[in-house]
Amino acid sequence: MRKIRDFNMRLPFKEIRRRALRGAEAPPAGFDDARLIALLDRAEKGLKPSVLFESYGPDSPETAALSPVPGLAHTVAVATLGPAFPLILDELRTEHAGAAKALEAAANVAGERAVQFVLSLIKDEVEDERCELSPIHYIEDPEALGTVLAKLDGSKIRVSLEAGRLSPAHSRAFCVSWIARKGRRGAKAAPKK
Repeated sequence: MRKIRDFNMRLPFKEIRRRALRGAEAPPAGFDDARLIALLDRAEKGLKPSVLFESYGPDSPETAALSPVPGLAHTVAVATLGPAFPLILDELRTEHAGAAKALEAAANVAGERAVQFVLSLIKDEVEDERCELSPIHYIEDPEALGTVLAKLDGSKIRVSLEAGRLSPAHSRAFCVSWIARKGRRGAKAAPKK
C-alpha cells in the first residue's frame, strides 16, 4: 500500500470561477473575482490532501469485486482533502451566502485533482504493463466503502466510515481497472500484491 500525505495542491481560480458561473447570467451581487480569490486563498489553507492506494491482480477477490471491468489488475484508492477543509468551507458559506456554488465547485475540483494525482502516480506502471486504465469507478456503497477502508487502512490518512459515508466530507474512494491495450500481444503479468 502506498500513502502520500499533505501533498501540495492549489485551487485553480479560472476553473472554479467557470464552474461556479455555469448557467448563470451574472455572478451573485457583491461577488466578484477579488472576493473569489480571497475565499479560495482561505479555503486553500485548510487543504491537507492525502491518498492511500494499492494495485492488485485479479486473484484478489475482495478488491476485484470493486473493479469497474475485469482486467489484468486494478487499483483501489482513497483520497481526502483533510479534516479542516470542510470546516473552512462551512465557515465561508456562513460568511458569504452568495459563495455556496463557488465553494462547492472548489471542493469538486480539489477532489478531482486528488484522484488525478493517484492516477498520475500509477501511470508509468500501467504503461509498463502495456495497459490502459478503465474509467474511474467511484465507490459509494457503504459495505464496499468498509471493504476499501479495511483493506487500505483508511485510519492512516484519518478517513473513516460514518453513517455509510466517508468522513471527513469530500473524501472519495475509487477503483480503476488495468485493461490490456488492444492490438498488443503478450501483456506482462499483473502487479504483485
